[in-house]
Amino acid sequence: MRFVPLFALALFASLSGSALAHEEKLEGSEWGFVGDTGEKARFLSFAGSGRIFGFGGCNRITGTYEQHDGHLTISPVATTRMACPEDVMAKERDLLDLLGKVRGVRVDHTLLLFLDENGADLKALTRRNPE
Repeated sequence: MRFVPLFALALFASLSGSALAHEEKLEGSEWGFVGDTGEKARFLSFAGSGRIFGFGGCNRITGTYEQHDGHLTISPVATTRMACPEDVMAKERDLLDLLGKVRGVRVDHTLLLFLDENGADLKALTRRNPE
């Protein structure tokens, strides 16, 4: 009797993996960083025409992106130049560094997983509603 639950679990895992692997277009979606709340919450918004906008915790971010066949590249982004406390600036630098390393993406309804050039996980973000 233990084979049925194990089989069901294996089937669910294989279906979950293939559901995550399909390409969902990022256009029109907005993603936040787990644990970030309040007015300093970092986010990225993928707009039409390959434009990306966001907030790094202190400064606004803008740039372009290309997505196809599971690949994602984000152009060098521009930011405003405001100064904030060092801990906020450190998180923002981490975000900007992350964007330069992104070469792939996997998307589910509520999860965006950035991948590096080797397909290794860089960072997971969660879908959020635009404010």
